[in-house]
Amino acid sequence: MTEALSFVIPRHAVPSDPQTGLSPLQARMIEEKAAVRIFSAPTGAGKSYAFQKAMRERDSRILFIVPTRRLAQNLMEGLLQDLLDAGLSKEEAQARIFLWTSDGRRAHEEAHPEVRFRDLRIRQIRSEIRPDLAPEGLGFMIFATPESVAWYLLNAHRRGDGQDAENPFDLLRLDHIVFDEFHSIDARGMGLSCGLAAIASRMGRTAKITFLSATPIDVRTTLTGFGIEAAAIVTAQETVVTGAPEATSAMRALHGDVRVRLEPGTDLPSLLEAHKPRILETLAREDAGRQVVVIYDSIRQLLQDKQALAVWFDSIGVRQEDRLSINSSDDSVEREMDGFFTIGRQTDPRDFKVLIATSSVEMGVTFKAGLILMEPGHDACSFVQRLGRAARGDISGEVVVLLNEAALARPRQAWLRHLPKLLADEGERISVDRFTDLVLKATRARFDAKPEDLAADQIETDGLFKTMPESAIWGAGLFWAALERSAHYKGLGSALENFRPKHAAEIKKRLDPLLASRWNFTKAWAEAFLNEAKNLRMILPKVTLVEPGGKSKSIPWLLYAATDELLRSPAVVDDKGGVTVHVSRPIASLEGALGGQRAERREEALLPHTGRRITLPLQDIATHWRRNARKELEGPLSPDEEVALKTALALVNRTQIVPFVQNEAGGHGASVID
Repeated sequence: MTEALSFVIPRHAVPSDPQTGLSPLQARMIEEKAAVRIFSAPTGAGKSYAFQKAMRERDSRILFIVPTRRLAQNLMEGLLQDLLDAGLSKEEAQARIFLWTSDGRRAHEEAHPEVRFRDLRIRQIRSEIRPDLAPEGLGFMIFATPESVAWYLLNAHRRGDGQDAENPFDLLRLDHIVFDEFHSIDARGMGLSCGLAAIASRMGRTAKITFLSATPIDVRTTLTGFGIEAAAIVTAQETVVTGAPEATSAMRALHGDVRVRLEPGTDLPSLLEAHKPRILETLAREDAGRQVVVIYDSIRQLLQDKQALAVWFDSIGVRQEDRLSINSSDDSVEREMDGFFTIGRQTDPRDFKVLIATSSVEMGVTFKAGLILMEPGHDACSFVQRLGRAARGDISGEVVVLLNEAALARPRQAWLRHLPKLLADEGERISVDRFTDLVLKATRARFDAKPEDLAADQIETDGLFKTMPESAIWGAGLFWAALERSAHYKGLGSALENFRPKHAAEIKKRLDPLLASRWNFTKAWAEAFLNEAKNLRMILPKVTLVEPGGKSKSIPWLLYAATDELLRSPAVVDDKGGVTVHVSRPIASLEGALGGQRAERREEALLPHTGRRITLPLQDIATHWRRNARKELEGPLSPDEEVALKTALALVNRTQIVPFVQNEAGGHGASVID
């Protein structure tokens, strides 16, 4: 692409009931009787708001599962403020909102060390918290990450107080279980939602299972493949109307006119300089669109550019206290200034004139940007999410998308190379529905993409951004098998057995002989395989940097492993596999030098027939493990060894999940660097 392409996505709105303030889809989220519901609506359409309204006005009891801790925290704080504005005392409001994240656990342990967080969660989900403040029948809302819910279910403890242990029927006694931003669910993470949906679809009169996203993926095929009747699933999209204020006077505006520019260039700092007048104009606005947001694809590049960006914003009069950096590293602290930007998760992005961020801004960050300057994202789904963050509400805005040669050359960005050709034929104004259709058309075209460049979990389908691979269904079967394994009393075990889907039955059929093996190392492989059900996403550990003055900050493991200065610094590994590195200079001065050498994460994986450990690259580890297992089958094996290895190979083939060595704390084994 050699020339810039510019067009406008016109103002659009959704119908709004004058009595309830809800759009048709929002009302359906609350009223729809189907056991499983898949709803999609543009960003800003109020998907989470509908359930918060159900909690406040209908006493609904809701488990709201989101992909990030920041999103959970922001939603909780927003709902808390709404309840305070409605006249509840702070104590009354807090009795109706719960946070199931690692941040929530730490806050509880600091405030109430005498009450185990596990016991608190059981009381919360069973509506046993402060009956004087939240009497039985009064609605409440739990904001949680999927990992926290999976651990609640798969780490149930035998109890000596006469109470039932944690179990899925606790959750299903609620009114709603919601999986927000479901496009972010990994294939191996479908087990939690599939398991709950499978029970809900067969029992009736349980919590409704809802999937929400602005960029839908095909989870319906995975759900039906897992045994959920198609008749139990409904799908719906929000009605969006393009029109000027006078044509949509009775509707709620989602976005004003948004001008989009696809612009060739080299990097984001250069793009800022090229659009300096527009940035100054945006910062001077007096409406809600006075924020400027800069979005990077790479955290490494953001950290490297941070000092230069700080100097540039200083030059136009934007102070450090008026600009915020949002990414997984800067969000590892509470709140501080690093000499360049304000950083920390305990910040409200709406309080700042300028945000610089990575893809973490796509979910869980509330702002109203009049101008976004951005790299295109890692896929079409990310691209659409980012554009949807501009001009929220009834304000106008602009998005400038940097298209450099490196981005266009990526194999998975074939859609991005083709999109400008499609957009150029549409004219100056393209409705939001038509724009989304064109992005999907570009992803389907694959004109200059080779088949081997397209991963199985990135295949796009009509009206959807991608479909799940078959391994998602088998991974759900593994989650169910782990759920049965964690059942500590007969009634729960019998109920799960009665509801057991066929894929779970197949996983159990193959695992049981390994768990009953006379060899401890074969049992250990099977236990480790079951334990992988708790890992819904492959998230690499963070590395904590500690500077001479004691300040600390976390960075992604791959940045640590790619930086020679950090590798030569004193490091301590804790019993959970976490790494703490003591650096000799301020962290802020080090960030610009992160990276520079090749790094590869490797894990110790198990073999079931000998107990031997093999070290394999984490990327595409299932392929590497299968290759090693097949070589083992070529050697002399006893009949029992051959059966164990073939059984394990079949399980890995189906699920694409490899069990790692577990340390005493339950974390993964050692990793090495190439």
